[in-house]
Amino acid sequence: MLTTLRPFIAFVRRQAGSEFHVSFPDFPDCVSSGATLAEAKQNAEGALALQCWHLRDAGQPVPAPSFMHDIASRGAPPDALVMLVLPPSLPT
Repeated sequence: MLTTLRPFIAFVRRQAGSEFHVSFPDFPDCVSSGATLAEAKQNAEGALALQCWHLRDAGQPVPAPSFMHDIASRGAPPDALVMLVLPPSLPT
């Protein structure tokens, strides 16, 4: 069970086709997109929830969200906006 209310950091980048692409540094395979920023955030929340549910169902822990200074030291994309996405509530 994830016991933190701290949000996960997501990066939002505008794609050439005008879509907003969202990625999570803490979950490299978790990505989503949307035609607007609002849609991109809604889709990112859904993608993060699915990722957390998959981990839980596999018996793996959901990692604690990284801090921005940790992500920046790993090379955050300079052209991305930062979006904060709350983790879903997962029953034990």
